Amino acid sequence: MTTRRKMQLSFIANNIARKATFRKRKGGLVKKMHEITTLCGIEGCVIINDKSDPQPTVWPSEEGARKTIERFRSLPIDEQNKGTVNQESFTKQRLEKMEEKVKKLRGENREKEVTLKMYESMCGDPLVVSSTLNANECEEVINMLSRHIMEMDIAMETVRNRNEASSSNPLP
Repeated sequence: MTTRRKMQLSFIANNIARKATFRKRKGGLVKKMHEITTLCGIEGCVIINDKSDPQPTVWPSEEGARKTIERFRSLPIDEQNKGTVNQESFTKQRLEKMEEKVKKLRGENREKEVTLKMYESMCGDPLVVSSTLNANECEEVINMLSRHIMEMDIAMETVRNRNEASSSNPLP
């Protein structure tokens, strides 16, 4: 099985190659629309206008396309615009997602930095390590240590409860 390589999307300068690609892609687009309408039981149409051909390619037929477009136009404006985005709103959405991702990664990195400082202070001389930290960093390390101690207390309590339950219920 051969995998298809990713194609670089850019204008095809060679006229003959561009026309050949257009013909293939046009046929593929019509075929895909036929497949999706058949498989999903939806109504759809394709209209492809080629400047070298005065007559546009219309699928399934001019009447079918006209009927689909009229049905779409009869919908309320809100329904017509549902799911559509312009370049500006699309870019804003992407930017917000990326900013959220950066914020999350910064938090994760900060957590790792504090964890590293906590381990350094536990393994090395705490006075030497703490002298390299500012007040906020010292507080972060203390908070992390407290959190780890609480988690260990909970884990130990769970083990104790499990051991007590198993020792109080001897097997018959």
